[in-house]
Amino acid sequence: MGKRLNQLLHGSSLPTWEAFAAEVQGTWTDPSFGERARVEIPHAHGPIVLERDVTMIMTGKVMIPVVSTIFTAQRPTNSAHRFSVSRANFATSVAEWFGRLDIHVDDPAFDEAFVLKGDTPDFVRALFGDAALRDRYRADFEGSIAIKDDTAFFTDPTPGIDPFELTISGLIEDAARLRRAYELFAATLTRLHEIGG
Repeated sequence: MGKRLNQLLHGSSLPTWEAFAAEVQGTWTDPSFGERARVEIPHAHGPIVLERDVTMIMTGKVMIPVVSTIFTAQRPTNSAHRFSVSRANFATSVAEWFGRLDIHVDDPAFDEAFVLKGDTPDFVRALFGDAALRDRYRADFEGSIAIKDDTAFFTDPTPGIDPFELTISGLIEDAARLRRAYELFAATLTRLHEIGG
C-alpha cells in the first residue's frame, strides 16, 4: 500500500487506538497481521467493537475512499426497537417545515438539537427519558447512531441480531474524542438494556 494511501486510511490513529484498548481493557487487533484495526471492548450487555470503515465512492471517473470510525454492538432483532439519531441541521429544519415529523422527548433544547426517528415513538421517548443521557448527547454526540435492520437482498447476515452502530465521519485520532464517543455509545447501550431494548 502506498505511503499516502496508508496515511489516509490509518492516519496516526493506530497508537491511539492501541492505547485506548489498554485503557478500557479491550482486545487490540493490529492491522499489520493482515486484519483490520479493531478494538473489542467488554461490556455488561455484549462486546463493543471499534473499527475503521472505508467505503469507496465513485466521483466522476475516480474512486474516492471515505473513512469512518464505527462503534458496534449486537442487539436482538426487534423491529419495534429500531431507531436513529442525528444532529439537526438546515436540511432537517426544511424537511420539518414541509411536514416531516420527528420524535420529540419534551425537552425543547434536546428536541431542537437532534432528529430522532424510530418505528416505535414511545420506545425512543423512553430511551431518551433519562436526563443524564440527553446531557451526554448534547455535550459529546457526533455522527449518527442507530439500531437498524441489516437484511439486504432478502438475506440476513446475522439472523436474530441487529447491529447497533455509532458512525462518525473520518478517522478519530484524538484519544479524548475517542473516549467521549465510546462513553456515549456504552451509556446508550446500557440505557437500551434498562428499558428492554
